Amino acid sequence: MPISLHHLRHATSILTFNQKRILIDPMLGDVGELAPVPFTWNYRKNPLTPLPVALNSFEHIDAILLTHRHFDHWDKKAIAILNKNIPVFCQPRDARAVQSAGFINVIAVEDSYEWQGIHIKRIQGSHAPGLTGRLLGPVSSFFLHTATEGSIFILSDCIFTPTIAQAFRELMPEVAILNVAEAEMMWGTIITMKREDIARIANISPRTKLVVVHLETINHCKLSRAQLTDYLKEQQLEHAVTMPNDGETLLLY
Repeated sequence: MPISLHHLRHATSILTFNQKRILIDPMLGDVGELAPVPFTWNYRKNPLTPLPVALNSFEHIDAILLTHRHFDHWDKKAIAILNKNIPVFCQPRDARAVQSAGFINVIAVEDSYEWQGIHIKRIQGSHAPGLTGRLLGPVSSFFLHTATEGSIFILSDCIFTPTIAQAFRELMPEVAILNVAEAEMMWGTIITMKREDIARIANISPRTKLVVVHLETINHCKLSRAQLTDYLKEQQLEHAVTMPNDGETLLLY
């Protein structure tokens, strides 16, 4: 089975890795079903874009990978329809809430965990600097690796920090999935990676194929695909970065 990423929208994708289908950060609600992100400059209801697949597409998922529980990564529709018996990998802070939602096989990854031949390592990140980061709570990125199929680094809504830089230097992933949205609060704090962080990561880990998601779906995400395309051209990074459309499937390697 090929190693692929079926990108749905925002941070939600289905990763096929080591013959397992892993659902990342499921937000499955209809357009406008969710409230605007609070303390932002516009009041458009979320999500802004439709889910490009039918809900029965999630009947054959092997596991869920949850980077954090903000509603644009773990919404009521996902909680309602997903199989409560499949494993849910999450950060320790979120385990009790996921269990309370009815999921039986919740695995809080402290540092690392082995599942179905996949080594899963958790790297805690920061959603934002300073007080905003403390208010938003912790987020976690996950590094998935097998001896035969290589490695994929799934980053959360984290800003670029020395911890993230060091993780790239040490882990040297084949693929990294980045949430680069320039999501902004009304007081000006950016709470995801910015376009300049792509260049930083490409410089640190030039052999890593970068996949950028988290675009054009939530009301406070400012960066558009068109803007990011222009930036990548300016920085001569088109060869290193893939930016899938909603519903698109990428063969990763």
